[in-house]
This record gives sequence, structure tokens and C-alpha cells, in this order.
Amino acid sequence: MPSDSPRPRAAGRLVEVKTPARLHLGMLSFGTPSVRSFGGVGVMVDRPGVHLRMRAAPDFRGRGQLVERALRFAHACSRSWDLPADACCEIEVVAVPRAHVGLGSGTQLALAVAAGMRHLHLAGGEGGGPRADEEEPWHFETRDAVALARAVGRGKRSNVGLYGFARGGLIVEAGRFTSPDDRGTEQARSPMVARVRLPSAWRCVVIVERNAEGLSGEAERQAFRRLAPVPREISAELSRLLLLELLPAAVEGRFDAFSEAVHAYGQLAGEPFAAESAQQPHAEATAQLIELLGELGVVGRAQSSWGPAVMAVCDSLASAGTVVEQFEALGLTGQFELSIAKFDSDGAVMRVVE
Repeated sequence: MPSDSPRPRAAGRLVEVKTPARLHLGMLSFGTPSVRSFGGVGVMVDRPGVHLRMRAAPDFRGRGQLVERALRFAHACSRSWDLPADACCEIEVVAVPRAHVGLGSGTQLALAVAAGMRHLHLAGGEGGGPRADEEEPWHFETRDAVALARAVGRGKRSNVGLYGFARGGLIVEAGRFTSPDDRGTEQARSPMVARVRLPSAWRCVVIVERNAEGLSGEAERQAFRRLAPVPREISAELSRLLLLELLPAAVEGRFDAFSEAVHAYGQLAGEPFAAESAQQPHAEATAQLIELLGELGVVGRAQSSWGPAVMAVCDSLASAGTVVEQFEALGLTGQFELSIAKFDSDGAVMRVVE
């Protein structure tokens, strides 16, 4: 272990980490080396999120959904921090959003595991977490999220979920410059340029088609290689919508203006991806879902990332409940999973529970 690294921490405690989910409204630009790529806007919601319990163990073991992926992240932490061979963990994945549907589950799971590993096995480092005798929850700062992401190799394109892990909110990132041989180095990380806490009364209905999945991994990398660069005029209009409409409406709590901006931004941000998105099996159902939401009176509606997750912005819990009731009346709950979420303003939380 490097001399300036914290020393191994004594085992014995059980830590719990809970994170929000991430909805991504779209990127401002990609594909032109002279223009920042992968910047954009997204928002954190309190459900469906990641919930882990971790304790130190002599080997890596675990149970629950996506536990093999969680254990790979734990191994990555061990390598990155050069931990002793017996500095392992047991992971219980209590809850995790479906993978590859636009909820950012991979990044939230990775950062949650890294947070648990750091707390269990590193002592003396800034931001390590609560002491064993503390009952208060521990929240993360941006520097924590960046350090954890570095250990598990996340944030090489969008960083909305990374910044949202720390303190939640509506996140705007500027993007980063790329080149043909770019490998997403740490120096090239996209900076966060705005974080807004949305009004506590607002709600979001998260709608995901059952048995559908968006692009990820190598398929997603290949899709980006095939896509043409975003035209500058589209990037310019997206930037205008973001800076002059969506962000001010969020800061001022003007629901109608915010809803209109969400829909306008989401529609335009999807155009550069249309050639690849149209080939996805869920593309037609997602387009029909967004159209239906409009017919039901929901103005603020947009697909998250590659989908199939769709967000419906509501001004209150009652309005969100009405949307769910309308889907139930139409007999659509067999096709779509629906959950009513708050817009998260806390980010991930860690606590010692034993």
C-alpha cells in the first residue's frame, strides 16, 4: 500500500448504504473533438434506488440481485487501493433498480459498494464515514463521489449519476473534450456546473416497460461510434433551453415552465440518437407511452437515457397518484411498472447499523 494511503481499518461493523436513482434527460453534444462531449442534464429521484448492507469478511461473498456485479466493484476497490488479500467483504443487495433501463443503477451500485469498502477497510482518510458508535447518517460530498468513482472506473461518459450520488438534485454537467485515442482519463472528467434542489412538493412518476432493456456495455459503445456528431445548431438550442428555460424554472419553482422545458429538451436531445434508438425493441412502446402521457395531461414527460424508463413530472403527490390511477384504469400496469418518487435532495446515505 502506498505510504500516503490510509491503513486497514478493523473489521466487525455492518454498514448500510442507500442511494437515489438517476434519470438522464439527454446530452448537449458528442462526436466533435473541438466541442465538449457527454455534458447534459439529469435528476435524482428517491426511488427505485440501491440499498446495500456490507460487513468485512475474509473473502468476497454476497447475496441478492446483481450481487455478482457488486462483488466485481468490490474487487476493483481492492485493486485500486492495494488492500491486503484478506480485506474483503460480504455484500447483501437488499434492493437495486433493474439494470440497463435508464435508472443509472450501475453507477449507483458501484459507488455504494466503493463507499462501503472504503468505510470497512480504510481508516484515517478524509470523508471515510461515521465512527462505529455514531448513529447519525453520513452524506457524501462531491469529492467523495469523485474518489469513489475513480476506484471503480465509473463516469467515463456522463457524470450526472456520480454528482447526484453526492447530495442529489437536478444536475447539469458541462461535458469533456475527447479525441480519437481518448480513454476517459481522470483529468478529462466532466465538471458539474449546476445543482438545483427541486421543490419538495413535486413528484415524479417513474414508468418502465416490463421485460424491456436499453443499450449498455459494448453495444452502447458501438452505437456511439456509429452515430453522427450532434449538429452545432442542436447543441445551441439545447443549451438555450437548459440555461434560459429549464434551469431558471427549476430555481424559481415554476412548475408549468419547468414541465414544458423538460419535454422540449427531452424531445430535442433525443433527435441525434434517433437512428440507434429506433432500432431498440421498446422504441415504439416508449414513443406511444410519451404520447399517452400527453393525452392524459402530463406536460413534463421525457425518456431517460436509452430508455425504456420514462419520467412524468407532477406538481404534487395527488397529481402523481392520479397518473397511476389512470394507468390502472387503462389496464396498463401489466405492461409498465410505475412508482411515485420524490425528487431527491440528499444523495446517498451511509450509516452504521450494527
